[in-house]
Amino acid sequence: MQTVKEFVAANKDALISDIARLVAINSVRTAPQDGAPYGEGVHKVELEALKIAEELGFEETRDCEGYIGYAHVGPKDKFLGIIGHSDIVPVTEGWFQSPFELLEKDGYLVGRGVLDDKGPLLAGMYAVKYLIENNIPLRYGIRVLVGCDEETGMSDVEYYLKNYQEPVFAFTPDADFPLCHGEKGIYGANLVSAPVDGKIVYLHGGIASNVVPDKCVVKLKDVCPKCLAKAAEGNDRYEITEEDGLVVVTSSGIAAHAGMPFDSVNANGLIADLLLKADVLEGEEKKIMEFISKVTETVYGRFMHIDGEDGVFAPTTLICGMVRKQDDGSFLVNVNSRYNTSIAPDELEKRVAATAEEWGLKVKDFENSGPFYLDPEKPAVKMMCDIYNEVTGDNEKPFVISGGTYARHMNNTISYGPDRPNAKQPAWVGGCHMTNEGISIKHLMEAFEIYTEALVKLQEIEF
Repeated sequence: MQTVKEFVAANKDALISDIARLVAINSVRTAPQDGAPYGEGVHKVELEALKIAEELGFEETRDCEGYIGYAHVGPKDKFLGIIGHSDIVPVTEGWFQSPFELLEKDGYLVGRGVLDDKGPLLAGMYAVKYLIENNIPLRYGIRVLVGCDEETGMSDVEYYLKNYQEPVFAFTPDADFPLCHGEKGIYGANLVSAPVDGKIVYLHGGIASNVVPDKCVVKLKDVCPKCLAKAAEGNDRYEITEEDGLVVVTSSGIAAHAGMPFDSVNANGLIADLLLKADVLEGEEKKIMEFISKVTETVYGRFMHIDGEDGVFAPTTLICGMVRKQDDGSFLVNVNSRYNTSIAPDELEKRVAATAEEWGLKVKDFENSGPFYLDPEKPAVKMMCDIYNEVTGDNEKPFVISGGTYARHMNNTISYGPDRPNAKQPAWVGGCHMTNEGISIKHLMEAFEIYTEALVKLQEIEF
């Protein structure tokens, strides 16, 4: 029998090659098609992941009506789960090469999804391959779930739970090591104004609700470009041009995940602040820009009266992920909050709606998932943390996060790597959702080893 370390070393190149296969597929959610509720690209990458699972020796693969897929080996009455996702967020500008072409550079893999979550998903699949090839007795089956809607709502896992059997214990490789046993609540909403006739012809900022935007563009009519240029003087985050008789202002911020927005610069807020400083708007348009400016003044949700701390999770945050002027002339302002237990989910909804209404906007649609917490002393949780420390030589403790993973939707589930706490990496390496998204090859292989050891030892635990 191969040792786990020997197996990881022998399969390193094959794992990287298969990651390249998934990275090559643009799996941003698009319009639904028959059998592909999240669009062609998402369905294509799911099927490719299932094909890889077949090649690795899984006994069964299934495309669950395009919502999610799974690969299974071993008993089906009780089984362990690994749930990762193959969908991605839209790409930003400034990549070394195509985000859909895997790049190996200075010990890192670079490509959209290589960290979040195509690379870790396949590391989990390859960990199962070890048990298959070495004939490890399976007290519990193992099912790898290939998610398709993690980035835009997690309706895929909800579909799975309504139609298929739930694992007795699961982990998602979609956060940090050593392991995460709790997550903040997540609230997202579109706040929409009545139609407004004014000087703003076009407004488009942000690419997703859960990303602090690094770009926003506004096009204005009947506005003096010199007034805007004077207001922007000395600030290199603005570019002002003229196009077809319109003044075009582009702001450049610093993107970040909505769960970790502390060092970000919100491009939507930059646009609002400039238009207010230049005093080129009036009436409802000006009021909407004032609203955006106040929402983005801090990342702690104070303007919405939802800020707070609870001593377990980080402080509550709120970002403005997207702004749009819509075809009917109304303005859309999207907000995304990661909140702790200092405020109840229904109270947060009320406060956001009340603040929006004061400023002439209404909540048109929203999603809200409360915080969750799993006891870190549970045998499986404690064992998996110990495995991480044994493999790496670290002495880390379980933690809670501000992001959202599949773990919040399933019973008895944690998130488990692949990011490393306090890891130092070159400045050019981007995190999840960022330009030049990358992962250390060394750390990826250690994650592969950790997942393999965990799957072996989980067979010994009573569920």
